[in-house]
Amino acid sequence: MNSPFQSIRDFLRNKITASQPNIWQKFFLLRKIYLTKVFRLFYSQFGEDLILKDFLSKSANDGFFVDVGCYHPKKYSNTYRLYKRGWRGINIDLDELKIKAFNLVRSEDCNITAAVSDHEGIVKLYSFGTYSLVSTIDEETALKNKSDIKSAREITTRTLDEIIEGTRFSGKPIDLLSIDAEGHDLNVLRSLNLGKYQPKIIIIETLLVCFDLIESSELYRFLKQKGYYLINWVGFSLIFTLPNNPLLRPDLRAVLNNVAPSDKV
Repeated sequence: MNSPFQSIRDFLRNKITASQPNIWQKFFLLRKIYLTKVFRLFYSQFGEDLILKDFLSKSANDGFFVDVGCYHPKKYSNTYRLYKRGWRGINIDLDELKIKAFNLVRSEDCNITAAVSDHEGIVKLYSFGTYSLVSTIDEETALKNKSDIKSAREITTRTLDEIIEGTRFSGKPIDLLSIDAEGHDLNVLRSLNLGKYQPKIIIIETLLVCFDLIESSELYRFLKQKGYYLINWVGFSLIFTLPNNPLLRPDLRAVLNNVAPSDKV
């Protein structure tokens, strides 16, 4: 028999994660959005937004971003500083509750609950708790922390191409693509037609711990073949850019364009 504490906790968890809005869910989201500590210096997890601030031209005030694995509208967000600057875009997450938080705070964006992969099909979604940092459809990543899995259910995947084409941003070149898909990042990247959307900057997660491993990784080689430069690595995030990116500071763009072809990423 469950203890009274366990029964109350289960009651609240069911109310908070319910598909239909309710007062318990609203209180939880308001606390999560407005009472959660948010870094004043930077919003992103490792300062990615400060790096972007330094790299971008001061005139880059109305860009378009796509944020896959967006998590929270402010905390650990690679795009909230850009949103405040005037950028707008698409936020995608596996967790419907997180997307409800985006709808409350960033209603001018297009916020979508979806599992993104390079093929459409039914996969298992592993959750590590209510509004957890970790939710994944990558089985290998999930099973590394098997004892912490709170639930697992089936979900239908969609490609990034198909998701974007169903929004008002269909066909619009991407200025920033941010991917944090907990081990499924390369699959998400491959689900986008890079020739059509040509993201100028890509921030993508890696759990590799040294540059030699990154340089030999499938992800790095994939983006190198597509003509991208690796211009920064902070925390778990690799930051790539196209060399002729008009959003970059002119001096940085000049440096990239002077790199010998044999040195290009």
